[in-house]
Amino acid sequence: MNKLAEQVNAQERKEKKEASLHLLEKGKVFINLFYSTLKTSLIYEPNNAAFQKQIHPLMDLVRELIEKEGELNLSTQEGYLFLNQARLRFDFENYVASRFILEFLKKLKIYKLALEDGLTQKDLQSLIYILAQIDTEDMEPFESLEKKIFEENLQNLHLEKEKESSVLEADQISLDQKKIAKKTFTKAFSMVREISQRAQAGKEINLVKVKRVVQSLVDQLLQNEEIFLELSSLRNYDEYTYLHSTNVCILSLILGLRLGLNKKMLSELGLAALFHDIGKTNLPLELLNKPSEFNESEWTRMKKHPIWGVKNLLISLKFDPFSMRAMLVSFEHHLNLDLSGYPKVKNKRELNLFSRIVSIADAYDAMTSGRVYIKTPYLPDEALRKMFYARDKVYDSCLLKLFINMLGVYPVGSLVLLNTGEIGIVIKNNPENLTLPKLKIIADQNGIKKTPETLDLGQSSEYPAEMEESKIPVRCLDPQKYKIDLSEFIL
Repeated sequence: MNKLAEQVNAQERKEKKEASLHLLEKGKVFINLFYSTLKTSLIYEPNNAAFQKQIHPLMDLVRELIEKEGELNLSTQEGYLFLNQARLRFDFENYVASRFILEFLKKLKIYKLALEDGLTQKDLQSLIYILAQIDTEDMEPFESLEKKIFEENLQNLHLEKEKESSVLEADQISLDQKKIAKKTFTKAFSMVREISQRAQAGKEINLVKVKRVVQSLVDQLLQNEEIFLELSSLRNYDEYTYLHSTNVCILSLILGLRLGLNKKMLSELGLAALFHDIGKTNLPLELLNKPSEFNESEWTRMKKHPIWGVKNLLISLKFDPFSMRAMLVSFEHHLNLDLSGYPKVKNKRELNLFSRIVSIADAYDAMTSGRVYIKTPYLPDEALRKMFYARDKVYDSCLLKLFINMLGVYPVGSLVLLNTGEIGIVIKNNPENLTLPKLKIIADQNGIKKTPETLDLGQSSEYPAEMEESKIPVRCLDPQKYKIDLSEFIL
C-alpha cells in the first residue's frame, strides 16, 4: 500500500512539474504577444490588418490558458513578472518584452491584471487600446485606467492596484539581490586574475570554467543590471588590471543584451571581453601602474599588447570559434572605426561587431578610472561627452548612442550635485527621462547624512506645484575631491 502511495505521489509531482514547465513556456509566448500587440496598437487602428495579425494569436493563447488553468493572472512582485503562480524568467528571447511589460505595469501601478472566462476578442482589443493610450505621467494612472475600463463596460477583466511595500522590505530585497550580484562579480574578477596568471605561465585556460562564470554574469544581469553598473563604478587601483577586464565584460554584456544578442553570442561576447587585454600580461606591472605619462619607448611596448594577446590566446586556448572571436577582439579593440589607432593594418576592413562593442566599454572604463592610458580620470558624464564627439571616427555611432542611453546622462554609480545643494549617488536611471535618475542622497548643506535617503527625481518631478523647489541634477562630482568613498554606500 505504501509503495502504491509513493507511486501516486511521484506521478502527481511529475504532472505538477510538467504543468509548471508548460505554463512557463506559454508565459514567454504570452509576454511577447502582449508586448508586440501593445506596440502595434500605438501605430495602427483596431481594424488594421497589422493589428489584427497580432491580436488573433494573443486571444487564442488567452483562451487556451484560461481553459487549461481556470484563470489568467499577470502580476508583478518584487521586481518579477508572474503568470498565475509561476515566476516568468527574463531570458534572451523575451528580455526586451519582459522588461517593457514589467516597467509598464509598474508605471500604471498595476499589481495584477486578471483576464476571466467569457472575455471576448473585442474586450481584449479595448483593453489593449486603453493601456496604450493611458497617460503614464498622470498623477493617478491606476484610477484613470479603472475609470476607462468601467466606461467601456469590460466586465471579464479585473485589476488590482500595486501594494505599497514598506521601505524596509524594499531595502531588504535590494540587499539580497546585491549580495548575490557581489558574489557573481567577485567570481568574474577572480577568474580574470586566474586567466592572467595562467597566460603569464603559458598554461592552458579552462574555457568551460570561464564560460560558466560568463553565463552566471548574464543570468544576474537579466535580473538587475543596475546593481552591476553600480559595482562596475567602484575603483580598486591596486587590482585595476583585473578589475578593468571585469568591468569591460559587464558593460559589453549589458550592451549586448540591449542589442538583443542571443545566448550563444552573449557567451562569446563575454569571453572576448574578459580576454581582450590578456596581452598586457606580457608587460611589467610598474609600466601598467606608472603614474606619469609614457615615454615613446614605453608607448611602443604598450601598443604591442593586442598582438601579444592573440599569441597568448593561441597558446592558452584550444582553437575553436570561441577562441577565434576572442583573438579577433584582442587584436581589434584599439583599432578605431576609421582604422586609425593600433596595431596598424594595411588593408581596409570592417571591424567585428564584438570589437566595436568592447572598444566602447574599454574606453569608457579607462577614461573614468584614470589608469594606464589616461592618468587623470574623467567624470562619467565628461567621458560620455568626449566619446560622443569622437563618434563615426573612433566609435560606432549607433552602438555609442545605445551605450549612452544604457548608462544615462548621469551613469549609475555617479556622484551628482543637485540644485538644492544636496549630493547623491545615482542608483537607477529613468528610461522616460535620462536627466532625472533615482538617487541615494548621502549629503546636504550640513554634511554627510547618517542615514542616506532614496529620492526618485522622475517621480518627484511629476508634482512640481507641491514642492518648494523642483530638484534636478546640476553636474557630476569627483568623489576623491570630496573624500567620499563610494564603496561605503554602494556595498
